[in-house]
This record gives sequence, structure tokens and C-alpha cells, in this order.
Amino acid sequence: MTWFYTQMVQWHVLLAWCSVALFFTRGLLFQFGTPRLQEIAKDARLMVLVFGVNACLVVTGLSLWGSIGYHPVRDSWLGIKLVALVGYMACGHWAMTQARLHLLGYFTALALLGLAMDLSYSRSFLGG
Repeated sequence: MTWFYTQMVQWHVLLAWCSVALFFTRGLLFQFGTPRLQEIAKDARLMVLVFGVNACLVVTGLSLWGSIGYHPVRDSWLGIKLVALVGYMACGHWAMTQARLHLLGYFTALALLGLAMDLSYSRSFLGG
């Protein structure tokens, strides 16, 4: 069980950083890229990669959640993290689905992502 958990945590962390890098890079390409770079940010192949990374991230996250036995109501940090991740997905989708980047959605998504990552490391909300 320890080997499974350790390997799953390593994969989850790697996938999380890949997801962050892809989101951040796509946002920068939308905002500051030339029209050609903006088209790359909307390319279907890149979207398949983003979807694949995020799907694997969800699978590893759910596997870890199931193996550890945390509960989002009992362990409030996990509940807040899940709400932050749903908000991140909604704001990120809003930020990058139009022909242009919505900066408010992008920055809100980054803030919610930062909160989710902080909760992953600290396992507490507001020092509690």
C-alpha cells in the first residue's frame, strides 16, 4: 500500500504541475502572443493534451482520496480545496473559451488554483 500511495502522490504532483504550466502558458499566449501563437493556444491537439492531463489528475486525486480516507465535510481543507478546484475549472473555462482571454476569469482561476495548491500542502485553511 505504501508503494502505491507514494507512486500515486508523485504522479499526482507531476500532473498538477503540468496542468498549471499548460494553463499559465495558454493564458500568456492568449494575452501576449502573436496571432499565430494565439491560434496554437486554441489548437485541438493542445486541448486534447490539456484534457488528458486534467483527466489523469482527477483519477490520481480520487485514488489518493479513496486510499487515505479523508472526507470533505470532516476534513474542511479538502472540502474547500474541492470548491476551489470547481471554481478554478469554471473560471478557467470562461477565461479561455472565447476568441480572446478574459483577464478577470484568468486571474480568478489562478487565485483559486493557488488556494487549492496551498491547501494541498498545508492541509489547513487560514491557519486552522
